Amino acid sequence: MTLPTAFRRQWLASGVSNIGDGMEAAAGPLLAASLTNDPRLIALVGVGATLPWLLLSLPLGVVIDRLDRRTLMVRANIARCTLFALIALLAATGAMNIGLLVVIVTLIGAFEVVFDMSAQAFLPSIVPAEMLEKANGRLFATEVICNTFLGLPLGAWAFVAAIGVPFAVNAASFGVAAYLVASIRATIPMSSNLEKETGSPTGERDSFRSQLAAGLRWLFAHRLLRTLAILLGICNMATQMGQALFVKYASDELGVTGRGYGVLLAAMSAGSILGGVAGDRVSSRFGTSSTIIVSYSTFAVSSLAMGIWRNIPVALVASTVTAIAGTVWNVATVSLRQRIIPSDLFGRVNSAYRFIGTGFIAVGSAVGGFIAKSHGYAAPFLVGGVIVFAAISVGAPLVARHATDSDL
Repeated sequence: MTLPTAFRRQWLASGVSNIGDGMEAAAGPLLAASLTNDPRLIALVGVGATLPWLLLSLPLGVVIDRLDRRTLMVRANIARCTLFALIALLAATGAMNIGLLVVIVTLIGAFEVVFDMSAQAFLPSIVPAEMLEKANGRLFATEVICNTFLGLPLGAWAFVAAIGVPFAVNAASFGVAAYLVASIRATIPMSSNLEKETGSPTGERDSFRSQLAAGLRWLFAHRLLRTLAILLGICNMATQMGQALFVKYASDELGVTGRGYGVLLAAMSAGSILGGVAGDRVSSRFGTSSTIIVSYSTFAVSSLAMGIWRNIPVALVASTVTAIAGTVWNVATVSLRQRIIPSDLFGRVNSAYRFIGTGFIAVGSAVGGFIAKSHGYAAPFLVGGVIVFAAISVGAPLVARHATDSDL
């Protein structure tokens, strides 16, 4: 089956914005490292980027279920366009400092939460349920190709050439993406559980608190999604300990800086492309639970390897394998949520899931900074790997059992 035209517009918007995002992902850490040598302050930039997931994801779930999701996506992209333009201006004129960078990055992170959660909730309204894995696989593969394979090396090289350029390109990319998303029209009606929630045949809207509670109750009543959310939260926190400081790990432990850093990131991205293209087939062939368990096991082994063996070949192989597993895992878990969560509850349930699963990335960034300050830049990878290994040892049997009960 061919993916709908509406999806192809979102696909194109994703590609455009992710080229700029990739450039910023490479240039952002380089900018932070140029402003300070303190690993705690560098990690604080990562905290700022991810803290909104902890603070905003739950209340935003209610907002997403109340308002038009496409409109939220457009406005979030316009806001990010403006903020990245501000970074470009401040960086180019030498007016940027680490404190101001943290503040702006935190605001960008807030609008990223709005966009990402709205986009996941919006996709089932333009793609049939039986094609969700295929659609998500294409989105993730495009994200990787444009973000990491193109954007990351271009961002590192552009930063060396002119410090404000990668941020200006990202601002422009979000402007174009906002225009493309605005042209999308939903084609699949949203199923409704509104009468069940309100107890009213007219669908009168409940209070903000009661709607938020409905999403939380639904998630915690679903044993598989509840287990996956908790497992994701622990593993995201642990892996972010090292990833938040990867730019310093690359320079201090591997001796890779500047253009070499961009080449390293581009080489690692090849695995993510493969994972995005093959993700739907892998999940279909081996099943959702097996795909998730193997992916998490890969994260643990790769993080431990980077903490123990500090050289470019190991870092390259470990990161590439992690990228494959990460993209395959994303396709499996996002499609699973989109299929089993009722569409009119999706914003709230998904927000509760992301609050647990993604919100604690900020904690991992902060903890990683303190570990690196005392024990070096390889130590956060080692500690994170041990935590992920422990989490998957406990969580894997639960995931397998609950998936069997849910016939997944």
